[in-house]
Amino acid sequence: MWRLKAVREVAIAVYYGLLPLVAINILWFLLSLTIVLMPPATAALYETAYLAKKGHSPSVQKFVAAIRHWLLKSWLWGVGSLLLIVAGAVAHKFYGTLENPIGSLLLTTTMAILVFVGLVQFYFWPYMVAQEMPNIRRAMRNAAFTVLADPILAFVYCGITLVLVIASVLLIAPIALITPTVVAFLGVFSLLDWIRYHGLLPHQEP
Repeated sequence: MWRLKAVREVAIAVYYGLLPLVAINILWFLLSLTIVLMPPATAALYETAYLAKKGHSPSVQKFVAAIRHWLLKSWLWGVGSLLLIVAGAVAHKFYGTLENPIGSLLLTTTMAILVFVGLVQFYFWPYMVAQEMPNIRRAMRNAAFTVLADPILAFVYCGITLVLVIASVLLIAPIALITPTVVAFLGVFSLLDWIRYHGLLPHQEP
């Protein structure tokens, strides 16, 4: 099944680049503890994955350079994501107190919107790093279109990611050692495979 091709590709890429990827992931973990550097460090993980998909070996130097490159745009994304989370939490709490069919409908709608936004976020950074001229609005729009066009792809890889994250949280260590990097690789590799499968030219801007 072509949708699962990226799983094998990611496993191979992580296996052959394990040492530098572990170093990159540990650095990501330490920078994320500062909160301030979490968005650019996260964006840098996706650029690392994109370069790996293009055949470039991962390195800490390239990761640090990517952090500087994505510093501003990543924070615009981070602030927007935080506002969405807060709005969703407030809406959930408010609608949850309405003991009538309308309240249940609004609560269900809110949950559906949050799920959709989560799926879109999964492909936001893969689109950002793949663009020749990164644009937040275009990346968000294309990520939304991708989820709507192929919800199976989105649910499969978000499901794999969820299982991986839960297992890593229970085991603790993988979160610091490799899990976030693998999540970034899954997003980028599955998106680029999807683009090629649907006939878009390799050089065409996503």
